Amino acid sequence: SLSQLLLLGKEYQIDIFFAQTWTDSRLRFNSTMKKSLTLNSNMVGLIWIPDTIFRNSKTAEAHWITTPNQLLRIWNDGKILYTLRLTINAECQLQLHNFPMDKHSCPLIFSSCK
Repeated sequence: SLSQLLLLGKEYQIDIFFAQTWTDSRLRFNSTMKKSLTLNSNMVGLIWIPDTIFRNSKTAEAHWITTPNQLLRIWNDGKILYTLRLTINAECQLQLHNFPMDKHSCPLIFSSCK
């Protein structure tokens, strides 16, 4: 019947540069030469990084060719910028109330793991 709600699970793929910023006062530094440091990907494992997850992802891959597609920048006040290139296959629930005239939105839902 027309009153029934039809839910269909569809997937989409997105290629993004996911950027996060936060402040870690332990990483403050004094310098008259530079206000920020850009570090290579080897340094990423040495600092705390938020435990961000993509709630509606089915699969996700980071890009590592030809080098890790990451950026880590630390400012002298302890502000951190971390970017990572990802390809994500995510699920989208389509709600078909008025097929074929429905409008759809398929957000990428992310949050902290905790």
